[in-house]
Amino acid sequence: MYFKLQKDVENMEKLFESLTIKTNILYDLGYVDFVKATKKFCEDDELADASMSVFVLMAHGDDDSVIYTANGVTIKTDEIIDLFDETNCPNLKGKPKWFIFQVERIVYCLI
Repeated sequence: MYFKLQKDVENMEKLFESLTIKTNILYDLGYVDFVKATKKFCEDDELADASMSVFVLMAHGDDDSVIYTANGVTIKTDEIIDLFDETNCPNLKGKPKWFIFQVERIVYCLI
């Protein structure tokens, strides 16, 4: 993992802990594992007692709201947000959901 990214993760974790927000950090997930982890999170019964949810994703992407998973498969930010709707994540129905996408754009240079 890149040093700068690790520092960002540590700073984000400290911030959320200071706000008494429980954190769960996952690294380098491919598309399938990312979707599975998100669905597992949404099925967690502890969410019924939560007052809100904060989702932070740090990844590479491009200008069209596209995120690259660790194995290079793309997913749009809208698709990620849809994973948290009331059908997919009923324990967060009617609760605030914050999404933070820290995306480093990939710049292609053809020579």
